[in-house]
Amino acid sequence: MQAGFFVILSVSLALLMGLAGQVSLGHAAFFGIGAYASSILSTRYGLPVLLAIPLATTVGMGMGFLIGYPVLKLKTHYLSLATLGIGIAMQEFFKAAQPITGGEIGLYNLPNIKISGFELSSPLAHYYVIWAFALIIIFFCDRLSKSFFGRRLIAIHPDEQAAECVGINVFWAKVYVFTFSSALAAFAGSLFAHCSYGAIEPGEFGVGLSIKIVTMVVIGGMYSVYGATMGAIIISLLPEVIRRLGGFASIDLTYLTHIQDIAFAVILIIFIIFTPQGIIRKRVNRNA
Repeated sequence: MQAGFFVILSVSLALLMGLAGQVSLGHAAFFGIGAYASSILSTRYGLPVLLAIPLATTVGMGMGFLIGYPVLKLKTHYLSLATLGIGIAMQEFFKAAQPITGGEIGLYNLPNIKISGFELSSPLAHYYVIWAFALIIIFFCDRLSKSFFGRRLIAIHPDEQAAECVGINVFWAKVYVFTFSSALAAFAGSLFAHCSYGAIEPGEFGVGLSIKIVTMVVIGGMYSVYGATMGAIIISLLPEVIRRLGGFASIDLTYLTHIQDIAFAVILIIFIIFTPQGIIRKRVNRNA
């Protein structure tokens, strides 16, 4: 089930990284914004989950625009550092805003999705809901990458000045895709809040998650929506493989997390050195 969330997150980041060439190390912040916004709307204000989710997605989209507009004026590693700082700041806000977010404890007893009076409370129901949305988003983002707007983004990736010379408004194109990518991440977060464990806490939306999402995109192939999907599935399954094959079934989860982080770092370095385009190297044809 967790793989479905990662698929949505990696696909949304692939649009930003693979198409427009903008690296973000704060993608988990928008995942958290969606989760907290939906949780607060449904618990504190009593809104139905089916209404809270689109509202939370809208909040994430608005935050994406407000953050993206100034940040995307930066380039290369300055942009990466700025988004990294935003990710750290947002997680600290989740911890500090105790009256709103529950602080370090987070929010719990979150309601499930209800459709026509039927409550989707079982793990199997959550599994189907998450993957149904994940497949829809994969299809839509694939079509978007091959659309006129997608081809304009691809033109921006290698040379922004050349793209401007042919009449592309580079800055606003980047703002649009950043905003859309943030909205998808917030949508994934809102689903996570109501289709996971019934509780959320700030530690789930840290910089480590952002780096993990980047790793998924790089491994699978940032130029392909399906590559990002493959990378998300591989990284989602890797911890269980490490746990079973490495004989760590009885090890403390804290140490296991450190082992997984080291494994992610090593894999990311290997892919960057030997196959930087990822497993699926296909890139959208600019002349399509």
